[in-house]
Amino acid sequence: MRGIDRLLHPRVVAVVGASREPGTVGHEVFRRLLASGFTGTVYPVNPAASHVASVYAYRDLADVPAPVDLAVLAVPAPGVAAVLRTCVARGVRSVIVVSSGFADAGPAGLARLAEVVQIARDGGIRLLGPNAMGVINTAPTSRLHATFAVGSPPVGRVGVLTQSGALAGTFLTDAARRAIGFSTFVSTGDRSDVSTNDLLEYWQDDPRTEVVLVHLQSFGNPRRFARIARRLGRTTPVVALKSGRDLTDGAADALFTGAGVIRVDTLNQLFDTAALLAHQPLPAGRRVGVVGTSSALAALATDACHSYGLRVPRLSSPTRAALAEIVGHGDTGNPVDLGPLADPERFDAALRRVVGSGEVDALLALVTPHAQVDRLGAAVRAVALEHGLPVLASYLGHDGMPAALAVPDDEGSPGRGSVPSYSSPESAALALSRAADHAAWRAREQGRVPELTDIDAEHARALADHAATDHAATGHIATGQEGATGSGPAAAGARPVSHVGDWLAEPVAHALLADVGLRAWPSARVATRDAALAAAHDLGWPVALKIADERFRSRLDVGAVQLGVGDASELAAAWQTVRAAVGPGDMLVQPMAPGGVSTVVRMHQDPAVGPLVSLRLGGAVGDLLADPVARILPLTDRDATDLIATVRGSVLLLGGSGAPAADTSALADLLHRVARLAEEVPAIAEILLDPVLVGRRGVVLLHAGIRLGNPD
Repeated sequence: MRGIDRLLHPRVVAVVGASREPGTVGHEVFRRLLASGFTGTVYPVNPAASHVASVYAYRDLADVPAPVDLAVLAVPAPGVAAVLRTCVARGVRSVIVVSSGFADAGPAGLARLAEVVQIARDGGIRLLGPNAMGVINTAPTSRLHATFAVGSPPVGRVGVLTQSGALAGTFLTDAARRAIGFSTFVSTGDRSDVSTNDLLEYWQDDPRTEVVLVHLQSFGNPRRFARIARRLGRTTPVVALKSGRDLTDGAADALFTGAGVIRVDTLNQLFDTAALLAHQPLPAGRRVGVVGTSSALAALATDACHSYGLRVPRLSSPTRAALAEIVGHGDTGNPVDLGPLADPERFDAALRRVVGSGEVDALLALVTPHAQVDRLGAAVRAVALEHGLPVLASYLGHDGMPAALAVPDDEGSPGRGSVPSYSSPESAALALSRAADHAAWRAREQGRVPELTDIDAEHARALADHAATDHAATGHIATGQEGATGSGPAAAGARPVSHVGDWLAEPVAHALLADVGLRAWPSARVATRDAALAAAHDLGWPVALKIADERFRSRLDVGAVQLGVGDASELAAAWQTVRAAVGPGDMLVQPMAPGGVSTVVRMHQDPAVGPLVSLRLGGAVGDLLADPVARILPLTDRDATDLIATVRGSVLLLGGSGAPAADTSALADLLHRVARLAEEVPAIAEILLDPVLVGRRGVVLLHAGIRLGNPD
């Protein structure tokens, strides 16, 4: 990460396009470099001016008398390439292009961008932008403020990245308002070279960065992002705000969950979460003690904790008795309300009793207007410093870090041990819930990718290559059994991700699954009742008769599926029932399978994050529930366990409420085999197993479809 280090720790900076006019980009970048107390040297470059902000200006970058570490280019887009060539000639290793007019300017802009990127790569330059707002490094040895955004963040422990230059000012002003100190700040713009992943790798080894905030509009290399974020998150929490709608089917959630990234929904939530993580330790559990001076706020806090999966436990009898003596009335449990006229000493004693009880994992203090409010705040701060539990406050409805709750560090900024305040108990509870989720993720085993020895990956790849070659030659998948299975799941409502590629004929799909140790249940597709009778004799009675159309073939509730058909007369009746329910169409005949919980397993290539494996319940129940849960690849044993545990209706799989437990180990094994097939055969665009019956012992795969991607 030497390139990123040079970008953030230059000794000599040149601002090319440093105008004399206040309000222009080049002028503001130059003035902020001077105003920040940059410990190095800054040179303005302006061919039309002798001085900029009373500093001697050079007509050309080539005239600057010292070796330049970082050049900030604030010139019109058509002139960037020429300046960049001068940078190469001068040995400049880091360049920030704040100019717009590249990826945002149509074909001409894209051509300029390609030229600029090529010059930078050939010249060994790390390029930030174009369309970047710039960088900030608050280290005392640097004090670099190379942006034109208004505002300066306090010195601190939070590394920040935003793709949007327009949001840079919001980040800086909100950080200052909430007293959240930054170690470094980077606005990447078009990410033509320096990327999100580069910065994550840098922060992984940066001792000054203890929390990372990222605002993302898109992903460059999502699988690399997941690997880096997973490593980084073990020691440094990563909080992400994802905007834009380029991810589908929960892809962003799958990516962030698998990587241990804390996802938030709004800018306010981003800073709420950062305020807690930057100043307080992670909670060891989800039990919250609530102590305050308002019963109404305490009730709101309790409700919010329950809403966000936290607990406000009733404290033990000895603790309640001690609190009753402190408060001076009744049986005081949790929350603890001392009233609006609370005595500061009693307030302090109540805080200490709750935190020291061993019965809570975090403390939420609620402070309303009071004649001695600073003493109440001092009590909250003292308890936070003296105990290892995270402490949050809603202090006079204030967002940020009131002086009464702050513990200054060597730079005068709020340091570790400071207590963040939230304007409402709900905001505090949500931030604490996310911190608890992250603590649980960090505490658990990372998981491993199981070794599957009965895999014939070479045969699977050869089979897929043969099918793709046939497609290229004939325009369809040649299997030797054309017409035997119709047009496959895509035509039957399987909701493919794209219209690219073809669904393989059933024998080919089954062969690919067999290469990873999965056996599809036998079936025969028939068009007439006589053919159905012959198939039943071949497969063995009793059988299931169902419509081949996937929209209905698992719908017992509408009569499209007839089970336990035991002889020819029952088959004739079942045929008529299905026809009356859903009309004409091919039928499927299958031997009866053991009973089980119906699930749907799917792998698809998401255009933004790559292969995803998802799980949901099947049948009519599954159709009524929310979208499936998904995970990125590689799929660890922990990922598979989480998929099964978090799917809507998981009680049917895990057991409980009178339902017996299904064989979740067998289901997890199937998920791993699907993931392995996707990794071994990248040409597969989609695998759809619908349904998979999960029984008390084992699983049965009733139907399977595999779709190849575009062979081109």
